[in-house]
Parts: sequence; structure tokens; C-alpha cells
Amino acid sequence: MSAIKSFKELSDHLKAQSIRKKMAVANPVDDHSIEAVMHAVDEGIVEAYLVGDADIINKKLEGQKNIALTHVVDVKDPQEACVEAVKMVKFGKCDFLMKGLVNTDVILRVVLNKEFGLLPKGRVMTYCSILNIPGYHKLAIFTDPAVIPAPSKEQRIEMIKYAISTAQRFGIEKPNVALLHATEKPNPKIAFMQDYVDIVEMWKNGEFGKDCVIDGPMDVFIAMDKERGGIKNVPSPILGEADVLMFPDFQSANCFYKGLVSFGGAGMAGMLQGTEKPVVLNSRSDSAECKFYSICMAALLA
Repeated sequence: MSAIKSFKELSDHLKAQSIRKKMAVANPVDDHSIEAVMHAVDEGIVEAYLVGDADIINKKLEGQKNIALTHVVDVKDPQEACVEAVKMVKFGKCDFLMKGLVNTDVILRVVLNKEFGLLPKGRVMTYCSILNIPGYHKLAIFTDPAVIPAPSKEQRIEMIKYAISTAQRFGIEKPNVALLHATEKPNPKIAFMQDYVDIVEMWKNGEFGKDCVIDGPMDVFIAMDKERGGIKNVPSPILGEADVLMFPDFQSANCFYKGLVSFGGAGMAGMLQGTEKPVVLNSRSDSAECKFYSICMAALLA
């Protein structure tokens, strides 16, 4: 499989597979969710199970194509809709989960339920996103803009492993992982800098396997811009070719992607990782396009 370098290539790849993944959507009573879901249904990527108030959902589905591949499960209460949708994924009726119009904390409580939730004991739950940035020659996978405010070293290690696995599912045989900061000089006064130093040493010792490259700390120029990064004359095997971006904390990752989406014309997709099955957990304010590509990302990984 050739590396997928854009969201268009991602959707084209999924369409060419001619395999519809089954997706459970919790409370999709908003226009953006319905638009994204029906786009994925029309493209042949998913078969959708819409769990929520049937009266509202059916009204929004009026005039849509491929209704036969869209199943409405009538559950009036949004919290109960989350429970039903999670159970459909947990017990194998669906391949992955998507959040509709419901508060994130509500659906996360269900995802984390010890009886029928989707997070195995001992796993780190994090958020992995992908940016399709105009001017960058490939997709940029990054973590974590939404779930873990200040990752520990152990959490960073798991986040990197998830991101490497994601990159490889996108056809990137040997992903380049950039450990980002504002400088390329390790500063012992910044606590997480030692995490970066330790992680690079672990990679050198083969603890992440042979099929990746990890380097840092480095700034975004070194990670993603050969010309600007090269001017800094900092030797790095990643220079201008980062596939995966590890941010210091979720504030920096969140500001980075929102700035690029709002003012740089970037497209974004994202989902939870660490769960048994993919969970599409977009913000209620995300566009239908963002939600569609998040569905595509989950369908590839499911």
C-alpha cells in the first residue's frame, strides 16, 4: 500500500476497498453530524446506525440517498443513546463509535464504563489527530490536542506508539516522530524535556522497534520545513519530513491545529485512541467536513 498523503487519497482508498464499516452514532440530531454521516454513507465507506430521537433524525434524513444503509435506533434520551451506541460497538454489532450532539463528558463516562465501556484496563486513552495542511507535502499526525493536559513520560510513550501504528496504517512504513518544543536545546529547567531525552534514548536502544525514527526536542521549522529548519543548522534525521508531531501539552497542540484550521485552510480529522474500537469524538463546533474525514480515519483503523 502506498502512503496516503492527503484526505482525498484517504477517501479514495476507502472507496476502492468496497468494504462498508458499520458505525454507531450517538445522538446525531444536529445538521453537521447528519451531513458527515450521509456523506460517508453515499461514498460507500460506512453503514450507519443512528441512535437517538427517531422523530428528529428521520426528519433530517428526508431527501437523503441510500436510506436503506442508514438504520435509525429510537432512543429519546441523549445519555441513553450514548449507552446504546457504545454497547453496539462493545458487543460487535458495529465497528466503531461516533459522537453526535452530546456533551463530551457524557459520552466519555459511557466509554469508560467498567461493565460495557471501550477502554481496556491499564490502557492509556488519548486523542490522535491528523492535519491536511496546504503547503505541506503529506499528512501530519499529531497528539494530543484534547484529552491529556500534561502527559507523563509513560503516557507520552503510549501516545507515540499509537501514533506510529496509525501512521503505518496510512501506509507510512517508517514514520518520523518529532518531539516538539519552541527550541531544539534540551532545558533541564523544563520538566518534560527530560522525557524527550529519555524517549530518544529509548528509540536509539530499539525500544520502539526499527520501523520508526524519533528525534527531539525540535521546533516546527526543523520538523516540517527543510529550508527554514536547514538554516538553523541543527542535524536531525527528520528535517522537514515529520509524519508524527508530539506536542508538549494539549494546550499547544490545540492552539496549533485551531490556528491552522481557522487561518491556514487546513483540514482536520481526529479520534480517541487506546480504546478497543475507534471512537470519533469531534467537537460540536467542528465542520461537517472535519467530521467526515474523522469518520474516514476511524473506518481505516477499525
